[in-house]
Amino acid sequence: MEILKKKNPGDKNYFREKSFADRGWILTFNDVLTLPGYTSFKPSECDLSSNLGPFHFESPIISASMDTVTEEEMAINMALFGGLGVLHRNCSYSKQLQMVKKVKRARNFIIEDVATVSPGMTIKEVRVMMKNRGISGFPVLDSKNKVIGIITQRDIPFESEYDGKVGDVMTKDPICLPANVSREEGLAKLYEIRKEKIPLVDSDGVLTGLITKKDLKPNYPYASKDTKGRLLCGLGCSPFLPKNLEELETFKKAANLADILMTDVAEFHKKDDIEGTKKLMEIIDSKFVVGNIGTYEAAEDLICNTGFPEDKFIGIKVGMGSGSICTTSIQTGVGAPTFFATAQVADAINDYAPGKISLIADGGFKFPGDLIKSFAVGADMIMSGHFFAGCTESPGILDNIQGRKVKIYRGMGSKEARAIGSYVFDRYVKDSKKLAEGVSGYTPFLGPLEGVLLSLEEGLKNGLIYAGAKGISEAYKVKIGRVSTAGINESNVHDLIR
Repeated sequence: MEILKKKNPGDKNYFREKSFADRGWILTFNDVLTLPGYTSFKPSECDLSSNLGPFHFESPIISASMDTVTEEEMAINMALFGGLGVLHRNCSYSKQLQMVKKVKRARNFIIEDVATVSPGMTIKEVRVMMKNRGISGFPVLDSKNKVIGIITQRDIPFESEYDGKVGDVMTKDPICLPANVSREEGLAKLYEIRKEKIPLVDSDGVLTGLITKKDLKPNYPYASKDTKGRLLCGLGCSPFLPKNLEELETFKKAANLADILMTDVAEFHKKDDIEGTKKLMEIIDSKFVVGNIGTYEAAEDLICNTGFPEDKFIGIKVGMGSGSICTTSIQTGVGAPTFFATAQVADAINDYAPGKISLIADGGFKFPGDLIKSFAVGADMIMSGHFFAGCTESPGILDNIQGRKVKIYRGMGSKEARAIGSYVFDRYVKDSKKLAEGVSGYTPFLGPLEGVLLSLEEGLKNGLIYAGAKGISEAYKVKIGRVSTAGINESNVHDLIR
């Protein structure tokens, strides 16, 4: 077993030597093991939190921007449990906008984009709004946007009176709270008056927001939130702006509402992709993570030569051809396994932008034990589709095969994903529309996301403890050894009749 001798990430080629890439070896997670180290701290002191640019996360785990992995339900729950969900782009810009809105509204202490009605609207119109928006009630405003009432499902009479007016059945002069109300004050008032919603108003009685009981409780103490208390949300995007003006405006709304845009490209180190992303950064205010790439040289070029604005360029996503449903490497002969790619790009970041650019290791993970190996060679966060495709919250269709519950899981380069439309054609070589670089299949149904995340985090935490690292910030200290095939086999379950 060969082990790295260098001690400090500031040393030249630290992570590449640590991953044995300096010898020309392209290794994967199965080729290495982390080694035990001295531990002087308690398990409760092990810290899994990490940063992605200016954003802080209590969990360093991201769900991938794939159409059978992350839509609004997955993104909401990933954020509630301290991580991040990145919404996929295999859909219309209108759907992307709706998904982002749902994430930003969910569990929001104060809802700012409040749907409202007027007293002259019919009850039938309100019922349609309730059904379409999934909302059980609305503030009623006069012509000056002042709150004069509130209408909920409890106020609506029988169907024979659907032509009646909102003003006739609404609760008039509802209790309102000031716009700067605290979470504790809002929750106390909701329980006191036994209502589901309370409008927030300014000194003139004009509506400024809304609080609801479901958004105030339960409180998730480790949730990933923005400065307004809304859940953080990532959005997968093309490196190219929409050509249609209407689509462009819709995309801009979605992109500016999301917190982080992640260019969703199999191999990003191409002139067209770089130039296209520069144009995105010119008109979008959100932060950007670019990728995927797989080499030191690609990262060096992105950091030093592209002219990406420092205030928007916060991260690089690495790994090519490693995903369980990705066939890019065997279809094209080109790839960069995630373990190898992480070490390559980590060294480039340390050389040219230490502390300024975050690193996401994307794909190729089979077991919780693979996570620590990525952090040991420089990752700040990890992204996976495989771990989450079987969760209740994923959009994949639940099926039953030979008595086993399964969910559909497919690569974004698969024929099935491309059949949805032309949304992801530019994820691969721009003019390549027939060569599939992914497959579609089934993955076991795993149940709620919370249990899956807990298993991953426990595996990661135990690995850090065994290796002597107090948290993600100390993972660079973890020693790595190259292991033989026999060693890997010995690490797995063996000598049992199953």
